[in-house]
Amino acid sequence: MDDRLELIRSFTIVAQKLSFVEAADGLQIDPSALSRRIRRLEERLGVRLFNRNTRRVTLTEAGVLYLSHCQEVLAKLDEADAIVSHLSAEPRGLLRVTLPVSFGQRHIAPILPEFLNRYPAIDLDLSFSDRFVDVLEESIDVAVRIGQLQDSQLIVRKLALNRRVLCASPAYLQKYGSPQTPQELERHSCLHFSRLATGDMWHLSRQNQRITVPIKGKLRADNGEALYQAVLGGCGIALLATFIVGDALRAGRLKTVLDDWKSPATDIFAVLGTGRYVPTKTQVFVDFLVERFRGTPDWDADW
Repeated sequence: MDDRLELIRSFTIVAQKLSFVEAADGLQIDPSALSRRIRRLEERLGVRLFNRNTRRVTLTEAGVLYLSHCQEVLAKLDEADAIVSHLSAEPRGLLRVTLPVSFGQRHIAPILPEFLNRYPAIDLDLSFSDRFVDVLEESIDVAVRIGQLQDSQLIVRKLALNRRVLCASPAYLQKYGSPQTPQELERHSCLHFSRLATGDMWHLSRQNQRITVPIKGKLRADNGEALYQAVLGGCGIALLATFIVGDALRAGRLKTVLDDWKSPATDIFAVLGTGRYVPTKTQVFVDFLVERFRGTPDWDADW
C-alpha cells in the first residue's frame, strides 16, 4: 500500500507540473527514478498515463481521468492526517504558503521568525508570486492575496485593507508641478501596474463623483517594487499601495497628490481552501497574521 501511495503521489505531481524534471526536483529524487515509478504505475494499471516526447509531456485521456480520482484520494488522506494531528496539543507539520511578492517580502517575511519561534514544530514552505494560484490544484495550505475574491466557496479571512494613493517624488513635482484635477494627469508621466484589470485607466472618486482617467507614462511593470523605485527616482506619478509607499511618505521622499480623490480600496486576505475542517497548523498561521495586522496597519500610520 505504501508503494502504491508513493506511485500515486509521484503521478499527481508530474501531472500537475507536466515536467518530469520539475516534479523530480520537488520530490528530491532523480528524474530517471521518477520515470521508473511512473512506468511501474502504468504497468500496474495496464494503461498509458502520459504522452511523452523530447519536447513536452501531456496527459492521456486515461491520465486525466486518473488524476481527478487521485486528487480526491490524496485530499481525503491529507484531511485524515490533519484531523488526527489536530488531537495533538502542538501544531505541527509542513505549511505551504504563497504570498504576494511586495506585501510578502515587506510585511510578512519580517514577522515569520516570531511565528516559527512560537510554533517550533511547524515548517514553512514559502512561494512569492503575484500570479493567480489554485490552492486546491497546487496543494497550497494558505494563499495570501490582494484584490477581489472571485470564488465564494473558498474559506477566506480578511487581514487588512489595501489602500492606494497617487504619489510622486518632490523632485518630479518641483519640475513638472502637481496636478490639481484628475484630468491633468493626462499631461503627466503616469507609472502604472500592468496587471491591473482596468488596463491603462485609473478610476478615481470624490464623494459622489467618479471619473476614469486614461494614463500613459515612461514605465509600466507587473511588479510594485519596480514602480516604487521608478517613482522614487522622479520618473512620474504612480498609483501605489500604501503598504509599499508608507515609509517613503512618512520620510518625505514621496508626496501624495490629488488627496481628495481616492482609488477604490481592495482587501488583503488569506485563502484557506474549501472544506469544513481547517488543520491546526493552518489555523494558527492565519490567526497569527490576523493578530499582527489588526487595526490600523503600520504602513498607514502617521503620514
